[in-house]
Parts: sequence; structure tokens; C-alpha cells
Amino acid sequence: MLFFIFFLTVITSFFCTYVIEKFFLKSDLFIDKPSLRKSHKNPVPTAGGVSIITSLFAFILVSNIFYKLDISSLTIMALALTPIVIVGLIDDYKGINIYVRLFAQFFSASLIIYFFQIKNNFYDIDLNTQTPYIIVFISIILSVWLMNLFNFMDGIDGYAASQCVFVSFSAGFIAYLNSPENFIFIILFGLGFSNIGFLFRNWHPAKIFMGDTGSVSIGCIIAFLIFYSASESVVSIYTWLILLSIFIADSTYTLFVRIVTKQDVLKPHLTHGFHMLTKKKNSQLFATKSMIMINTFWVLPLAILSNIFMNFHIVITFIVYLPLLFYLIKIGAGLENQGQND
Repeated sequence: MLFFIFFLTVITSFFCTYVIEKFFLKSDLFIDKPSLRKSHKNPVPTAGGVSIITSLFAFILVSNIFYKLDISSLTIMALALTPIVIVGLIDDYKGINIYVRLFAQFFSASLIIYFFQIKNNFYDIDLNTQTPYIIVFISIILSVWLMNLFNFMDGIDGYAASQCVFVSFSAGFIAYLNSPENFIFIILFGLGFSNIGFLFRNWHPAKIFMGDTGSVSIGCIIAFLIFYSASESVVSIYTWLILLSIFIADSTYTLFVRIVTKQDVLKPHLTHGFHMLTKKKNSQLFATKSMIMINTFWVLPLAILSNIFMNFHIVITFIVYLPLLFYLIKIGAGLENQGQND
């Protein structure tokens, strides 16, 4: 039954994506036009993330009929996601003030962290000390960063959706190995299959983009699943850091370089590592396939190792990130002039 629901989710996601794409083109709505700060050459419909969110929640509703999902926790996910989707739609349609976006993101992140770290006392520590409040603050910042991280990295055809498929399936596989009786792995696989249906139309050359509606929402969902799985001791946060390493390394290092070199960090740019690789090879498809290969043969094996040898997860995490950072330095990520000259 579960495999049939997975198959149905892919079909639903693909159908929703196709209908949205054609409707936006016919109505001239949510059309992302090319510019010097964007990688595509022709106008393409955006806000396709609506199909991912729709198919995911349809999957959850159907799965709950046959499997006892944690609806109380998933309700928190839905509540946290609602302002993100609304703001994302407005932003994809006509743009929105960055402070409104940040307010919505901090609200959603705070709701997630309150549910897992304060209400359910995730760390089982004395709330009268300062330590838990520092942890809560850092967790909120990291959650907001994760939402923006997917937004930053959604710059070329199929890139963000492919990463979400990899992360969802890999974390789902590890969750199943650790705790098959806990149905978190079902939600993770559902997120992956929701992205596969969308990816059929988002693969190069992309017919539709997920937009802020999709990218920031996916970041929000993954932030929720990180703390959800950690609270159930199903997937370690270090394993999550490894699975997300390509996106975290690229976006964090690029932002660091742009701050140090006194560039406008709020200005759209084409200086992430994947942008540089796309320019160097003159191929978006090469960059996306390279990410898939690195994830498959470098990131995933070490994520599994970190799950097996948990006493060494910090060392393994460091090993994963080191060559990624060396490559970003070599390719000149974050340097505007480097990006223009390649």
C-alpha cells in the first residue's frame, strides 16, 4: 500500500505542476523574466512549489488513513509553513519587503523550536538557567538560515529539487534503519516523491521554477524534520549536517566572502559555487549532475558512517566539509569579479 501511495504522490505532483505551469503561462501570472542576475534566458513560470506543498499534504492525509502518523507534530509543521507559503506567493508575484520575509521566517522558526525545545523540553535541562535560551536562540537562527539556504541555492534548473530528493530519501533511509516503527521515514520519503513529480518539469531545460514559494517552504519543512527526527532520536543533527553539506558549505562560504569583501549581501548575484561551475562548464546540467554524483558517492556514504559510528560524528562531519570548502576557495565562490570573468 505504501509504495502505491508513493507512486500516487509522484503522479499528483507532476499533474499539479503541469496544470500550474500551463495556467500561469496562459494567465501571464508568476512569470520570472530573465536578467543579468539570473541564469535562465527565457521567461519561465515560477511559484511551482505550490505543487510540491499540495502533493506532500495530500500524501500525509492519505498515509494517515493507513498508518498512525504523529498528527499533532505535523499540525505544527502546517502552522509553521502557512506564513512561509503566503509570503512566498506574494514575493513570487510582485516582490515583498525583506523585513516582512524575515518576520515570517522567524515566526515559523520560533514556532518549531518552541514545540520541540521548550514545550516538549527536548534537551531535558533546567529552564531556569541561561544555557537552554542560548540553544533556543541558535536553533531559531539556524532554522531561518536553512529556509534562506534553499532559496539561495535555487538558482539553476533542477538543482534545489534534486538536493531535496537526495536529502529526503537519504534521511528517510537512515530513519528507517534506526527506527522502522517510527513513521518519520514515511514523511521524509513523501517529501522526496513530491519533489520528483515536480522535477520532471523542473529538470533542464526547466519549464517551471519552484520560486520562493517552494524553496523557502522546503527549507522550513526540512528545519521542522531535523528537530522532529532529533527529538525522536531517529536521525542525528550531525547526520543532517552531512546530508545538507553541499548547500550549507556553498551558501555559508559565499555569504562569508561577500561580507568580508564588503559586497551588498542583499543584492542578487551569480557567485555561488554552483554558479561558478555553471559558467566554467557553460552548462547548468553539468552542475546539477555534479552535485548528484558528489552526494551519492561522497556525502551519503559518510552520512551512513556518521550514523553507525556516532562517537566520531564530529570528525566525520569535518571530513565531509573540508574538500567542499577547498573547492569553493579554488573556484572563487563569492567573488563578483571572478564570477564576471569566468
